[in-house]
Amino acid sequence: MTPAARVGCGILAGVAASMAVALVVGATMHAPAPVDRLVPEDASGHMHRIAIHYAPAMDRRALPIWRQLFRALPPDIEVEVAVTAPADFTHFLASLPGVDHLERFHAVVVDHVLTTWSRDRLAALTGPSGGAILAPPRIGTASGERAGDWDAPFAISRAIYHREPRIADYVFEGGDLAASSHHVFADINLVGRNLGRGDATREHLEGELAHTFAEDVVWLGDTIGEVPQHHIMMYMVPLDDTHVLVGDVRTGLGASVAHDPDVELMTARFDRVAALLAEKGFAVTRIPVVVLPGAGSYITYTNAVFDRDASGAKVVYLPTYDEPVLDAEAARVYESLGYRVVPIDVSSIYTLNGSLGCLVNVLSRD
Repeated sequence: MTPAARVGCGILAGVAASMAVALVVGATMHAPAPVDRLVPEDASGHMHRIAIHYAPAMDRRALPIWRQLFRALPPDIEVEVAVTAPADFTHFLASLPGVDHLERFHAVVVDHVLTTWSRDRLAALTGPSGGAILAPPRIGTASGERAGDWDAPFAISRAIYHREPRIADYVFEGGDLAASSHHVFADINLVGRNLGRGDATREHLEGELAHTFAEDVVWLGDTIGEVPQHHIMMYMVPLDDTHVLVGDVRTGLGASVAHDPDVELMTARFDRVAALLAEKGFAVTRIPVVVLPGAGSYITYTNAVFDRDASGAKVVYLPTYDEPVLDAEAARVYESLGYRVVPIDVSSIYTLNGSLGCLVNVLSRD
């Protein structure tokens, strides 16, 4: 090949490479923006439909909470009840004395044993074409109940939307995410959940969230251990697009139960969350939290369920813990922010590492 021919081939190769890059960049730039939003946790609208898991083995711990909650919730809220078998649903309804309008409860038979933690199993979406379910990819689990939980979003999606759920490209639990109308909140713990599954960097996962949800992503933390190592609503909750509530370890130190001995570390993690959110322009209000030994169970008042009543007033179904001083202070904080407080005693279950918001998955709001 002559020198001139080699030069010509080099130019052609360069042009071809440039065109290929341009095509890839152009395809990326013109990728459709996401249209679905994560259903907000806040009181931006009246709850229309929720999902729970009913596990008879948890009756002693969970039924007291279900009875309180369903006596208090407005009867127009539809309730999808994931159960292992139809007989479990029959037993569940028979276990709700004093609860009216049982027609609002609908059985979703999963054919697998379940845990009671419905919030973790899926993310509920809303968009121009209606609702949808986002499920995580299947991963190994420590128990048969957790494995059975993976099938719940499929059963719920088929029952409500008559189609399969969407499967995310990243591992998550529903509790790893929280939303207001225009923000999705996630944290560095999502990186730890995805280690060993390809790109688990913050940048990649933040980008995946941005391609999944139409809301703006608010990311908390750069290194694991910088923020509390728990589901996000165990330590903070968005009250709307501008205001967040964050736990305060200091005001929880007067609890009657033992707290994690590393108070300094736990305090620093919660304070870091408050500082990060303030830096991002959010108004931050603090509320008591107690981190129990082992840092898995919390007395937390951010893990609540939020609603709007028929008059448009904000309502919080507030978890309480048989801690009169802290329970009263948490109620005072919410009342000062304009909420009607409906206390729900979760003292029978919170030592299992979850609270009220972990038991209830809000699927849609009006």
